[in-house]
Amino acid sequence: MNSIYKQEVSKHEKKDAIIALCTFPIVAILTIVQWVILQTFELAGFAVLILQLSLVVFSTGMVFTIVLTKKQKLSSIGLRKDNLRPALGMVLLIILIYFAIDMLPMLTSGWEFSNLGTMTPLLLLTFVLAAWEDIYFVGYLQTRLYGLFKKDDSAIFVGAVLFALLHIPVGLYMDLGVIIMIVYMVTLCFMHLKFVFIFRRGFSLIPVFIAHALTNAISSGEFWRGFNPDYDEPIMLAHYVLFLILVIWEIVSWRHQKRQQTV
Repeated sequence: MNSIYKQEVSKHEKKDAIIALCTFPIVAILTIVQWVILQTFELAGFAVLILQLSLVVFSTGMVFTIVLTKKQKLSSIGLRKDNLRPALGMVLLIILIYFAIDMLPMLTSGWEFSNLGTMTPLLLLTFVLAAWEDIYFVGYLQTRLYGLFKKDDSAIFVGAVLFALLHIPVGLYMDLGVIIMIVYMVTLCFMHLKFVFIFRRGFSLIPVFIAHALTNAISSGEFWRGFNPDYDEPIMLAHYVLFLILVIWEIVSWRHQKRQQTV
């Protein structure tokens, strides 16, 4: 565990964890309502955008209100300017991995990016929609869980399960079968682990925003010409390659810290 991450999460008490957990049903209900509306009404364009942004504004507003009311700093949820060097190094690693494993095979298979005019607003929206989940799940909920779950693996496991559970309405909306839904849930758990491992390198949400936005953007047909929804192997592979690299990184860092403690 990174020393900054360990120092920050150790500040939170059981009360912080309980408050954070109480916010989850609120966000879950709002997410369900959002997907029910999308499934019931034939919304398009600006109406869908307003519906999506309403969830973003409410959820992030709720987190900021709780954090500031408890006289905690926004840096406690990873919104910080300091320690940017390791964060930017992580961003570069993420971009290289996603380009080599995701984008390059797609481009060599005949896919083309959509025109810049189409991609720019979509990239901005993708970034915003990814950022609110990262602020809530990685920066806020995950860090506060340590007030209740003192063991690192327990806290991260609970955070991963909650992240996956929130996406059940999405899976139902996509009409996934039982087996595919289970795979989808497991993949989401791994995604959360990946985002947390990225976050704990420097306790900054910036590289998490980049990784999450790239994940969503690359797998979206709106960014590609000649998009093939069945061609998901490289997309899935990138998740696990990056996750494996981060796990190895965590083990090496942990062993290094252990050696320093024994010296």
